[in-house]
Amino acid sequence: MNLFEEIEEVKKDFPKMNTVKQHMGGYHLNGYQIFAIATYVICFCLGIILGNLFPACGSSSSMYAGLCVTKEFNFSLMIFVWFISIFLCLFFFAIGHIIGLLTAINEKLTLKK
Repeated sequence: MNLFEEIEEVKKDFPKMNTVKQHMGGYHLNGYQIFAIATYVICFCLGIILGNLFPACGSSSSMYAGLCVTKEFNFSLMIFVWFISIFLCLFFFAIGHIIGLLTAINEKLTLKK
């Protein structure tokens, strides 16, 4: 079998661009999903700000254990805030998606009556 013939056979299985566009074009975000996206953007920036406001000790003095010689950006705090915010925002986004699905089911049921 020729390589070009095999490509043509495999290419037949892929959906056309118009079909994908029609399928994805009808999706609209509801209030919960918009709130989740806006919250994530705010928490993303807040993680960077908190990592800068509460720096970590880079190295400590050998004579005084509690003394920080240099202070560095706190990556662990930033990553912690990002993970907590993504879980919180995924929760709100999922609730919004469930509400959107229930609304679509309700609209289809009211059209049948």
